[in-house]
Amino acid sequence: MNIQNLNFTVEELKILAENGQKDFIYAVGYYYENGIRTSVNLTEAAVWYEKAAQKGHAEAAMRLALLYAQGKGVEKNEKKAFTYMEQAAKAGNTNALYNVGRCYEEGIGVKQDLSKAFDWYKKAAAEGDFRAMCCMGGYFLTGNPVPYEPAKAFQLFEKAANANIPAAQYNLSVLYRYGEGTEKDVEKADFWRMKAAQNGFRMAIDEIEKPAENQ
Repeated sequence: MNIQNLNFTVEELKILAENGQKDFIYAVGYYYENGIRTSVNLTEAAVWYEKAAQKGHAEAAMRLALLYAQGKGVEKNEKKAFTYMEQAAKAGNTNALYNVGRCYEEGIGVKQDLSKAFDWYKKAAAEGDFRAMCCMGGYFLTGNPVPYEPAKAFQLFEKAANANIPAAQYNLSVLYRYGEGTEKDVEKADFWRMKAAQNGFRMAIDEIEKPAENQ
């Protein structure tokens, strides 16, 4: 269902949702969250997302998780945020796969576990999530929680950098600058550092603005 193409009022959607169809239930929440043909009401959005999530709607579970994580429309609760995010991930939502990895990496709503973070990032990367590829590259570069393999880090950073992920662009520049995981190439290092800076990556910007301090 493409919600953007729906031509219903929120009240009409509620009537359609009464039959228990999870897509319409989710749509009501989406309307409230985004103020589509009604005023923004995050509390109502959370109520309807929860109803849809209970029926197995992955996107609803993910959006509800974000509301709990941010304390918007509901009282902030990182454990509930993780629970709903994991539900969405297990239902195959790619964004949720990445976000569960982040939760395990940072210990948000769950005990920090870098090995589990890597496993979830790997699942997200398999679905084409370039942010997850960047995170995996970082693990291979630091050697934690996986073995130190700079060549694998380079491959992952390169894919993510070409997809315009700023952190990957910066990390790729570092690998080129020091010849780690690839042949040393200062010209390519400068190119990718500039790309990262243009995309707002702070470390790249600082290095360009203060080159003498970062050589």
